[in-house]
Amino acid sequence: MRTPPPEVEVAAPPPTHAAKPRPKPRATPPPAPPSAKPVSYPAYHPPAQRHRVRSSTSPVTFMLLITAPAVLAVAALRPR
Repeated sequence: MRTPPPEVEVAAPPPTHAAKPRPKPRATPPPAPPSAKPVSYPAYHPPAQRHRVRSSTSPVTFMLLITAPAVLAVAALRPR
């Protein structure tokens, strides 16, 4: 197996012209904030609330319809 030849460093050729320094960037002033103007909003009118129409029996009525006959039956059928 052959070993590769050693690498030889080659010096860069001298520049043909003198390098000019880059000009420094000038800071641009930040843009002025927009002037504040008063804003008028329309009057607030909350929407009219609609009453829900119940199409079913309320839970309280439902419980009374179930328990009232049961209580009456227990009272009528208890042993004496």
